[in-house]
Amino acid sequence: MNYQNLLSSFLKDKQNRRYAAGILLKLIEQHNLGVIAKIKKGGISSIASNMEDIITYLVNDAITKKRYTSSILPTIVSPQQAPNFWFKNEKKPTKEEIYRLLYVLLSGLYRVLYKGDYIIVNIDNVDISIREKFRRSLIEENVLIFPEENTKGGINVSEIFNKLKISGFPSSEFSFSLLVLSYFVDWLKSTSEFSVFMRRMKNMGIPVILDEVGINDTVTLIICNLSRQKKETYVIPRLKDFIARWYGDFLNNKTESIDLILFLSSIYIRHEDYQEISEKMMNKFIYYLLRGNVSGELLVNLINLKVKYELRERKGHPYPIQKVREFLRTIH
Repeated sequence: MNYQNLLSSFLKDKQNRRYAAGILLKLIEQHNLGVIAKIKKGGISSIASNMEDIITYLVNDAITKKRYTSSILPTIVSPQQAPNFWFKNEKKPTKEEIYRLLYVLLSGLYRVLYKGDYIIVNIDNVDISIREKFRRSLIEENVLIFPEENTKGGINVSEIFNKLKISGFPSSEFSFSLLVLSYFVDWLKSTSEFSVFMRRMKNMGIPVILDEVGINDTVTLIICNLSRQKKETYVIPRLKDFIARWYGDFLNNKTESIDLILFLSSIYIRHEDYQEISEKMMNKFIYYLLRGNVSGELLVNLINLKVKYELRERKGHPYPIQKVREFLRTIH
């Protein structure tokens, strides 16, 4: 697959280009001198108009310096900033590798947190037609928010909450990633491609159907956390197995809603005295979950915190934990 052509084709769409400008603005924020700095002064519209020039500069810069830069691989540290962490004979980037990384980043979905931190999520190696149709649906459903000169854009999580029938969910990187994945699965079930195979569900099984609609064993979840304090990139492989396990009943019409999201949403606490610790534990729990593990210790702590909050703060009006049986059944 030629990622230079793939990225070029992706950016020919004006809406893709406009949304990707919001991500590129974050990736090049450290460029305060030179050609990119001049383009940045024109704001988000200038970045969208000059995107090819910026990308060409980033690619040539990496090839010339024979190393990745943080605008292409966000977790990288330059030898000037941390000479003790620079290794001799480190692998030099190729042009194709650089374009692949830029494609994964710029075609992703992002959320801007209150401190200006960015979370970028992408489902990599999925069939191109599925990717394009999903993106169009995000625009049509007003889930995808385009950046403007005074707004950074991103994802309208309120619309996702409405679609998934939940009242709230944590905003941290793994929680947001699971939210996007759940919305994707909900959308996938509604597609005509999936409907064709639904008639043969009993004979084929969920894993085979996922293969048929373009979700094969190579599909991967990419998560980039671009904050002021830390920059991290996570790769979650074999996403098909996770979807088949945790969304199987939903895809098989055994349940009308996504039980996993309802369960986790119901144990998440938004009260100001509990929210921070609830969000941190939930984020860590979802990280292990995406990796294929259910942390019993974290689950017990989350439920204990939920019970403590309900008894102490809500007293006579507790909000119950939903879909407990369904969650426990899936574990086994």
